[in-house]
Amino acid sequence: MRARGRRRGPGGGTRSGPRSGRCARSGRDDGPRVPRGGRERAMNPLVPVNDRAYLGRYAEAGGEEFYVGFHDAAWHERFGDVADLNRMTGFQHQANPYGFDEVLDIVDEVRVLGKKLYVTFNANVYTKEQLDFLYGYFERLHAAGAAGVIVSVPEAVEPAADSGLAVVASTMCGVYNADIARFYRELGCTRVIVPRDMGLAEIEALAEAVPDVELEVFLMRNGCIFADGYCLGRHFQNRNALCWDVRHADREFYTVGRGRSLSGAARENNEAYGRFHRTACGLCAIYRLERAGVAAAKIVGRSDDSACILRDIEAVVRNVEIARACVDEQEYLARMDVPPERAAACTDGLSCYYPEVRFPRTVAPRVPRRAAG
Repeated sequence: MRARGRRRGPGGGTRSGPRSGRCARSGRDDGPRVPRGGRERAMNPLVPVNDRAYLGRYAEAGGEEFYVGFHDAAWHERFGDVADLNRMTGFQHQANPYGFDEVLDIVDEVRVLGKKLYVTFNANVYTKEQLDFLYGYFERLHAAGAAGVIVSVPEAVEPAADSGLAVVASTMCGVYNADIARFYRELGCTRVIVPRDMGLAEIEALAEAVPDVELEVFLMRNGCIFADGYCLGRHFQNRNALCWDVRHADREFYTVGRGRSLSGAARENNEAYGRFHRTACGLCAIYRLERAGVAAAKIVGRSDDSACILRDIEAVVRNVEIARACVDEQEYLARMDVPPERAAACTDGLSCYYPEVRFPRTVAPRVPRRAAG
């Protein structure tokens, strides 16, 4: 890791430590919402750039922040085809359709729209030589006007911040508690992505304990039952690690007794994984996430259908507006707008990012991991 010194902030000035001066959010009650930082700012949809032709429509629908990965022949010439540049490298152009020069153009397009673009560097490991190669990307992205980068290893944080970029700690960093969040804040991160398997109580505790770090949460699409921060599996088309095997393996069901049918519980268990991956949804958690002061709600889907992404943006924006007008969670749950194409999955409850809202009496509460340092 490079020696620590005064770090250049996103605006090009210098800073000697993490940002400070932001107010902690108020406790949860039924009165008017007081967001973290004392600012009336809604939770932003964070949108994948899977088709640049849709950028204007995504922005018009309410997309405020965007993220994108890229492919680069120079990277593969240097490190080989099996070296991941980001978490989706193995899916090639399906998930990373744009080259680096094209991404620089997309940075400009997003900036003209008045929005922010983050670029992903979230492979599960980088060698020292690969990290040195990343620095060149960071400098060019900052010069082009990118808002920031999403990184997955501590060694990449300070160089990215030194380049003038806002730095987001990927879910690959495994930020499960306040101590880990503070560690990345001290390195120079301004935001952390909360792991998929953290419950709402844990997210609320983290927001309370570290009010000077923005939180980003998963909200729509592409759930995974495995924890990114502990996963060394890699994504390669048709030859993935365990997650691919679980989704695509042949199913053989055995029943006890001749002529017995498969139990409803077994059938639901089989369906849950496939549904969760395709249609994961956290709309019912928006009220609590908003009150916790979460900065961004991530819509996953760098390789998904653009029309579906557009509908998810609209659903998130619509329900954030509803949540901000409600006095309590029960009012929000009564008023929330479930898109018709998600209604059946919502009724079945097999694709919930935050099942503790959907099934408060049947889902065991997730005990918050240590939040205070």
